[in-house]
Parts: sequence; structure tokens; C-alpha cells
Amino acid sequence: MTTPNGCPDPAAAGDDGGPYIPAELIPDIAKHLTSLNDFFALRAGCRAYRAALPLSRDLLATQPPCLLVPHSASPSLPLFDLLEPGCPSFSLALFHVPQRRLHRFRTRLPFARTGGVLTSDGAQVVAVDAASGDIIVTHLLTGAQVRLPKPPLAHDRIILTGGYLFAPVAGRTDIQYCSPWTAQWIVASYGGEHVIQDWRIVNGALYGFLPTCGLVVASLPKDSSMGVWLLGGEFDAQVILAMQESKGGPLLGDCGGELLLIFKVGSIDPAYKIFRWDANEEMWVRAMNLGGRTLFIGFDDFAASTGPDVPGIRGDCVYGSLPWAGGWSEYSLIDGTCKCVTAKYPGEPGVGFGRPQVWVLPSLFCK
Repeated sequence: MTTPNGCPDPAAAGDDGGPYIPAELIPDIAKHLTSLNDFFALRAGCRAYRAALPLSRDLLATQPPCLLVPHSASPSLPLFDLLEPGCPSFSLALFHVPQRRLHRFRTRLPFARTGGVLTSDGAQVVAVDAASGDIIVTHLLTGAQVRLPKPPLAHDRIILTGGYLFAPVAGRTDIQYCSPWTAQWIVASYGGEHVIQDWRIVNGALYGFLPTCGLVVASLPKDSSMGVWLLGGEFDAQVILAMQESKGGPLLGDCGGELLLIFKVGSIDPAYKIFRWDANEEMWVRAMNLGGRTLFIGFDDFAASTGPDVPGIRGDCVYGSLPWAGGWSEYSLIDGTCKCVTAKYPGEPGVGFGRPQVWVLPSLFCK
């Protein structure tokens, strides 16, 4: 028997031996779950349970990171056809990193029939529709999706930070950004001679990194002008060396609200050199640990940081996705070791084929 809200009737709970759990205790149970499968199964128990479990950061705090990976319902399909964006059997799934398996949980796809996943901030996924150039922002857990128009100027990457999307203009000092709430791109120039390498919003402030090692802070432009103030950090020998060793562009990130500068180095296994910004000395300082926290890096972007003490995740490490190997790397700042893990699952496209895969961190989702 059930009550009008669909929950088991406490008076009849002993009929089938199943325990009755009052709805007010459900949030406490959810806070200890480490799988989205279990979380959504509990949420689907009845209407009262669903009402007690909104998709909030507090309730999802123990959920470990996932990789959004390509998946085929037809494993016999040729790999070349499988990776074609228009292939009807091509879909995406969430791969549970600590448990090394796919989630049964499915959600709305973060891109249209054509295009691919670009980046994430841990809580949202951004993709491009190759047919129209539109930018699609998806909240994977809620299914909410926003389509933004194509940026007015040519760009080579998308940066998702602080709820805003930035599309740096290739080879120019212009910047274009858009808010999902207004769906209108604004193009501005800061008037400098150097192309800003990366942008990041940390604690509500917009920072930019210059190829001279300088750090600037900027105000979000409301028209074609943009105010930029130099904070310092000019020509640091350690940073210059890391730039020379880097296998990609420098990335700005944050760790518990602290601004970081990240370089991917190493010729074989991924390794990282990380610097934190010392606001008092106005200089970059080499970071030898992350205070127990963990960074997540995509193919050419910073996703987010979590921790400390996330179940199944190593602290003071950088987790980097490996689109060409199908998995991720775990680089320890403490001892400098690196471990590469292949994501093996039914319906995977196989090693050697580029896969769109980005980090999804359910613990960062807000209602």
C-alpha cells in the first residue's frame, strides 16, 4: 500500500518486510551517496522523496567527478561511422571515475545533431553546433539548455567561467563575451599590445594572463571599451621556463578561491607546473601542493577544483582528460608521479580515435 504522495504506507511497511523511511530523513541519506544512479533512484521513490531532494550543491556534495564520454548502443558499428557527429547511434554517457563504469543515469545531449563538446566548468557543458555556429550550454542534471548565437568574430576556443562565456578573438586583443541570461555577445578591446592568453573569473573578479607573465584585472565591458589594470608579475624566470616547457597555452584556474597559473609540461606522461598569485608581493609563486584539493583539466581548458577529501579522488593532484587515449591522467604535485587510466566501458570507440570528453562535477551543481 502507498500513501497519497506515492510513498510506502508506514502501517503496511511490515507486509513485505521493507522498511519505511520518512521523507524528512531522505536528505541525510542522500548526502552519503556517491553515485548518481543511487541518488536519482532514491529521488524517484515517490513525490515526497523527490520534493525532499532538489538538485542542490549541498545534497550532491559527496558525488565524485565523472567524464562525459562517447557511447554507442551498437558496438559492431565501424569506428569511423561511430565518430561521425551525425551518426544516429552516437550518444554521450557519464563515466563514474572512482567506480570505473558508466552511469545508468542519462540526460539530454549537450549538442545538436552536428558539432561537439568544447568545454565545461564542472557544472555546465558548452558545445558548438557546427551547422550554425551556435553555442549550446547544458545543465546535465536538470536537462536545462540554452542556445546562444554564433559569436560575431572568429575564435579558436570557448572559455566558460563565472557564469559567462568568453570567445577570445584569434590573434587580436579583442575579447567577446556573452551571458546566457542576455544571449547577446559584446565585443571589446582593452587597448593593449599583447593578446591575453587566458581569462578567468575568480571571486567575482575577471583576470587575464599576458605573455609577459603579467596579470591584469578587468571590468566586464558593457560596450566597446574595456578597463584593464595591470597587477604585476612581469618577466618571472620560473614562469618563463614553464612557458617554454609547456605543451599548450597557459591556463588560469582557481583552487578554493585562490588564483592559479597552470602549465602542462612533460614530453610523455602529462605533468604540470602550477603557480599561485601572491597579491601582497604581486608575483607568481610556485605551488608545491594544493592544500589537499584536486584540479580538473580538459584538453585545453581548466574545468574546476574540488575537495579536499572527495571520495575516490586523490588530493594534491591534477586530473587531466585524455581525449586521444580515452581516459584521464592523475599527476601528483607531492611526488611528481603520473598515473594514466583508460576508461573501458561497453560501446566505447576505442583507443586512437579522438573522443569528445569533458569533466562533469556533480558536487558543483546549484539549484
